[in-house]
Amino acid sequence: MVRAAQTFLVLAVVVGALATLAVTDSLSTAQSAPRVQADVRINPGYPRQSVSLRKFPFPFQAMLAIESDADHVTLRKFNLIHEFLNTTIDTPMGRGLGLDIGDSFFLYNGSNMRYTIDISHTPLSREMTFFKGVSRRLYDGPILLRYMKAGWIDTIHSMGDFSRVGARGTLFARAQAVYAMRYLTAHGVHLTVYTDHGNQSNTANFGAYGYQDNAFFDYQQGDNPYSPYYVTDLLRKEGVRFVWADIYNNQYSYSSMIYPIRLRDGHSIWGFWRFTGTLNLIKRPDHPWVYDWHDFWNPYDLYRELAPGLLQQLIRTHGYTIVAQHLEGNPNRFVLPTSAVESLVRLAHMQDRGLILVARTSRLLLYNLVERYLRYKTSYARGVTYINIEDVADPVDGTFVPDWNQLHGVTFVVHDPNQAVITVRGKPAPVHLLKRTAHTIGIAWYPPNTANYAVAGISVWRREVAFAAVPFSWY
Repeated sequence: MVRAAQTFLVLAVVVGALATLAVTDSLSTAQSAPRVQADVRINPGYPRQSVSLRKFPFPFQAMLAIESDADHVTLRKFNLIHEFLNTTIDTPMGRGLGLDIGDSFFLYNGSNMRYTIDISHTPLSREMTFFKGVSRRLYDGPILLRYMKAGWIDTIHSMGDFSRVGARGTLFARAQAVYAMRYLTAHGVHLTVYTDHGNQSNTANFGAYGYQDNAFFDYQQGDNPYSPYYVTDLLRKEGVRFVWADIYNNQYSYSSMIYPIRLRDGHSIWGFWRFTGTLNLIKRPDHPWVYDWHDFWNPYDLYRELAPGLLQQLIRTHGYTIVAQHLEGNPNRFVLPTSAVESLVRLAHMQDRGLILVARTSRLLLYNLVERYLRYKTSYARGVTYINIEDVADPVDGTFVPDWNQLHGVTFVVHDPNQAVITVRGKPAPVHLLKRTAHTIGIAWYPPNTANYAVAGISVWRREVAFAAVPFSWY
């Protein structure tokens, strides 16, 4: 009888211990499982899903940017172009297209070229620049700041227009770059894209020095720390991480637009390609064969850059492209020819049909970087598949954990998006940023912004504005 009682007690202790272990294990599992978003169904019987990263945000098959250089731009032409491209109001070129197309700008004007750049015989000296000439006096600076913050401008074009007749000499000095970068930073502007272009008087250009042993690029001194024209340290402080290095290119569709450039100051930066035209091999009497570029970056050739055949190639290859342009480059009253307007309308229709996503250059390049180097893992608990984004293994600027703003458009293919959760280092995505379709889940692309930011009262905006000085210590 005593032995039976002892046996019962032992069994009770064992059962109690097993129950305690089960409860503890259950609590541990519950505490270690990722958090579930409020709109996810808990269905313990649902199997783990396979997950793959989609190349582009659903339903798009390709991505395109039009990068317009700032040559010969005036405020009148800039406003006409971006009211037509970015808004949905009625314009002289037709109803606005509501596209996300950014532009570039010049900081200074140190050119002595003689061109008429707009109606009423407007001279090049009145080109739209941040500062007046090569001085520190504001010209269109306050207006340009407004456009940068609105997204109508996302690219710095060189350190200004310093092209000189015959490429003789330059008016550029590093002190101008120091002041300009300091000014932008003090006003909360951090642009990530820099476009190099112009003749050999633009000594601050960089990125192509030594490219294919082409002596033309020897003028580029912007990345040479021993040169008086050194600027890449200043651009890094500003936040520039992508550069077009003045290299012409005839490839249209790319699986990735970016490539690393090793600079002479020991740092690296992302270069990117632009489609500039076609390269022809022609025979001349004085030379066996000569390569001849047919540049397409004038509005009269925009229809060639947006030709249906090229766009279909882009879709078929699921590629990226950035087409180089000078949208405001001609001194025409309505700025764009009919052929260009028709091509842009067709492009807008292709975006409406979910074929090609049109994005400003800075957004395309950031998305390209994230899509190419994103690292994630999947896990499974209680019927829910967790997609945990770990980081972006950026080989140029270093691995980083992306914030939600850097993940716009990232999309995963799954069987049932209602049984899936996206997290970054275990933190679930805000529900308002999620986009689910029949078989995808992702972070929504940037919301459309068709507001009209065009400034009409030039005299009001051109007045001198207060500038809070900041120390030069970080230079």
